[in-house]
Amino acid sequence: MNIICIGAGAIGMLVTARLALAGANVLLVTHSEEQALLLNSGGLNLLEGPTDNPVSVKAISYGQLAANGGTGQADWVLLTVKQKHITPPLLDIVSRIAGDEGHVLCFQNGIGHVERISRHVSAERIFLAVTTEGARKLGPNKVAHTGAGTTWIGPAAPKPKFLTEMGQNRQNLIVHSLRQGGFQVLPSNQMNELVWNKLLINSVINPLTALLRIRNGELPAAGERIELMRLLLNEGISVAKGLGIRVRDDVWEQVLDVCRNTANNHSSMLQDVQAGRSTEIEWINGAIVKQGYLLHIQVPVSETICRLIKAAGPSGDNHTAENELASGD
Repeated sequence: MNIICIGAGAIGMLVTARLALAGANVLLVTHSEEQALLLNSGGLNLLEGPTDNPVSVKAISYGQLAANGGTGQADWVLLTVKQKHITPPLLDIVSRIAGDEGHVLCFQNGIGHVERISRHVSAERIFLAVTTEGARKLGPNKVAHTGAGTTWIGPAAPKPKFLTEMGQNRQNLIVHSLRQGGFQVLPSNQMNELVWNKLLINSVINPLTALLRIRNGELPAAGERIELMRLLLNEGISVAKGLGIRVRDDVWEQVLDVCRNTANNHSSMLQDVQAGRSTEIEWINGAIVKQGYLLHIQVPVSETICRLIKAAGPSGDNHTAENELASGD
């Protein structure tokens, strides 16, 4: 089975390293030729606790893949880039390398990407992954596994009947490969609920830590912060329920658990703001605002948070996703 992982961020590097260690045929697509050369010549360093494991991997740059990627060369395309990088040019490449039979597994936060991908890859071949694995990119050839978690995988289509026999077989294969790589993986036919429950958690932690410039563990440390957390969460829950999404009863406790379990982490949105990059706010809180508008549900706190994050971002919003992908985000 041929696997191509597009996106050499923390999760992409972790998944590639673990799959390679398990003997899978996996190719990592990097943002630059320099990173690809570094990985091909020196390997990928996987930090697991105190142990630094050098892993031999195969890598190719995004530009090289665009120019030379063969039609239908991937049985699975693992898409580990951020939402903002899922652009039509990238999806043209995904469509080409997946061919008529390859499947796509999406690791993105937020919602909205499935609709964009389905314009290039048939819906029954799109799968979603929701993971609680912790990873931190320490350099172009080094990633730290900061916490073991669980990864759920299932079809993006809302009803399992859309899963073809080939899709079921391919799902079994990728689940087996990831398990061989040491991940705890659970198949699911309820991915929409899992995606929305994770979105609700991210909609609280990501923007507030970015605006307050604090680590995740500092967020619930003050009464005013907790009040904002609850307001954001309640708005998101109202929208999710309006869409018919079943929200877990313990979602507030989940938010607090994530804050505790990732106490020393800087959220990805905070890192983006600090680096002057555009964020994923549009696909997280922005998605709640959009769906709230369509459902006639008022979400004033979410609207304000979106405006504040955008105001804190790159001036003029002219820092494009393509430029960020080329520059290494």
